[in-house]
Amino acid sequence: MKTNLIIIGEIFALCVLTLPVDANPVTFQAITYNFQLDGNGGGEAGTLNGVSVESFCDDFANDLRVPSSHTANVTQLSTTADLDETRFGEVTSWTTITLTGNTTDQTFLNTGAGSTAEARYAMVAWLVSQYNIPQNANPTVNAANNQIQEAIWTLMDPRAYASLYWQHPLIDPSGLGQPTADLEAAANWYLGGGATNSFLSHFEVVSDVNMAANPYHGNVDSGGFQEQIVYLPTPEPRAGSMILFALFGVGAFLKARAMRVAIAGARATTSAGTLR
Repeated sequence: MKTNLIIIGEIFALCVLTLPVDANPVTFQAITYNFQLDGNGGGEAGTLNGVSVESFCDDFANDLRVPSSHTANVTQLSTTADLDETRFGEVTSWTTITLTGNTTDQTFLNTGAGSTAEARYAMVAWLVSQYNIPQNANPTVNAANNQIQEAIWTLMDPRAYASLYWQHPLIDPSGLGQPTADLEAAANWYLGGGATNSFLSHFEVVSDVNMAANPYHGNVDSGGFQEQIVYLPTPEPRAGSMILFALFGVGAFLKARAMRVAIAGARATTSAGTLR
């Protein structure tokens, strides 16, 4: 029994030691505004927890000064992501998007599966992947990139939120302007099953730790720097994979220990006889 208790204790200790540590909060540094679009949209180059990253705006109602340093929460996107620490994770009421002649996508976005925060963040991630970013990362502003940014801002528009921040001229919550084609493309990508963990693992949401929920703005979290979407060319290992890997390690360790205990017991029996 004593040996069993020791082994159980070692299992518990090893599991605790191998569980991933929560990385939040981390330091987010915005260094250069290298992907500038109309209406103060686009993206920047900076560092996240000391690692160089490219990040892109999903939040039209706040600003991100460059250069600047911030304390941020990081949320890894997935099909089951916990969005509580993001700016739009608690939003349940979005500004209505009108897509003339496309009732399927319109219904999907306004009352269907596309009206959840999880779907909105996934579609934003896909839209970010559609940016035309030249190698020098200093593009001439063009209509295609501006339309993608406007589609992102239109998706992340809680009810009665856009009207309070008129300084961003690209916003067109009706969906009747430039972003219509991109909104339809994002909706059809999601409806076609594009939002897989394999795809979403390349994206993280970087949000200010000082945000506070504001029910008057559609339950969007207010204050803090402009929320960013970070693209990861090589995604970080998922927590579940890390735990599974750790458990394999625990199993190998216990197997080796059990063999050592059995050999030691056999030797003791051979040299001292059987105790009664």
